[in-house]
Amino acid sequence: MMKVLVPILAFLAITDGLIRVPLMKFKSLYEQLLEEGQLKNFLTNQQLNSDGSYNEPLLNYKDMAYFGQISVGTPPQSFSVHFDTGSTHLWINSVYCKSEACTMHHLFNPEESSTYHSNGEPFSVHYVTGSLTGVIGYDTVSLQGLKVTNQEIGLSINEPGNHFARPLHDGIMGMAFKQPGGMTPIVDTMIQENLLEEPIFAFYLTNSPGHGSEVVFGGVDPTHYTGEIHWVPVAPGSHWQLVMDSFEIDHQETGWCSDGCSAIVDTGTSLLTCPPQFVNELYQKIGAQANEYGDYVVDCNNLNNLPTLTFIMNGAHLHLEPSFYTLAYHLNTGEKYCRLGIEGSHEEYRDGQPFWTLGDIFIRQFYTVFDQGNTQVGFAKVAL
Repeated sequence: MMKVLVPILAFLAITDGLIRVPLMKFKSLYEQLLEEGQLKNFLTNQQLNSDGSYNEPLLNYKDMAYFGQISVGTPPQSFSVHFDTGSTHLWINSVYCKSEACTMHHLFNPEESSTYHSNGEPFSVHYVTGSLTGVIGYDTVSLQGLKVTNQEIGLSINEPGNHFARPLHDGIMGMAFKQPGGMTPIVDTMIQENLLEEPIFAFYLTNSPGHGSEVVFGGVDPTHYTGEIHWVPVAPGSHWQLVMDSFEIDHQETGWCSDGCSAIVDTGTSLLTCPPQFVNELYQKIGAQANEYGDYVVDCNNLNNLPTLTFIMNGAHLHLEPSFYTLAYHLNTGEKYCRLGIEGSHEEYRDGQPFWTLGDIFIRQFYTVFDQGNTQVGFAKVAL
């Protein structure tokens, strides 16, 4: 497939026709503990795995999180959900759930919705970190005034997690392609009900706490990016899986993707994950050192001298700068702490190729457009 570069004006629909859902960024448990000087004690007492490289962060205490509001039912019941391109199911916490993970969340009560119906069909979702079970129902889902009727929804009955690791969201809205025999993702329903001007959604993520980030349905917002959108084909029916042609460190070819690398573009993963067979070499070339927390850290005063990481896909050279692949924290001692937002993937290969996850670390530098109609994903440099 030829590389397609789409000018801003040619691609843009009418901005006012876009459905905008604000996303809020919250500090992870990791950030809170680190800044308060309690991380070492937490790791000692809880003995949690500190590698953090998960597809879906149900139990990942390191993850930063971007949540948006949706409403379910008639009258609407509001929930904060994770908009996740790395999964397909839309599920929310429900009154049926008695697990500890549900005790601190808003719970959907189907008996209070006049538009809810269900045949009692069970569902289950299996993540790297555990599983979720529940019952499938159908109801109206609203996003910033957009009403999606008869949407398939999972209502939780049993959830994994504990008091320290439980996520801040009330559910997950999967936005990957529909899987054979699986639940219908909400984007598919939007397209079927002709609710979008274009079968597209796009993410703009900032590193600032609170407001500023958003997901847009139906087109793109040109104020969030500069230059052109570089398009990369994805595998049909996948979790937005694409092929990387090459990977460079400080503009030097690594050879790691000589036969191609496989990568998914996943808003449900906070970090950039590198194939585990290469990650130690990547740390070494960046100059990162492991510390007592299991983090790989760098000198906060030397960020400008760290190498640029370049991802080459479908002819486009996407440069990830050190200021984006490092995470800086201000400790209560007044010190600054900088760690890499890069960890090893949970699998070495996918479809015979080294496997990467392009998570929020990557998406914060590149305005990311998911074109479901043309099975491609687009990247453009974010407008700062």
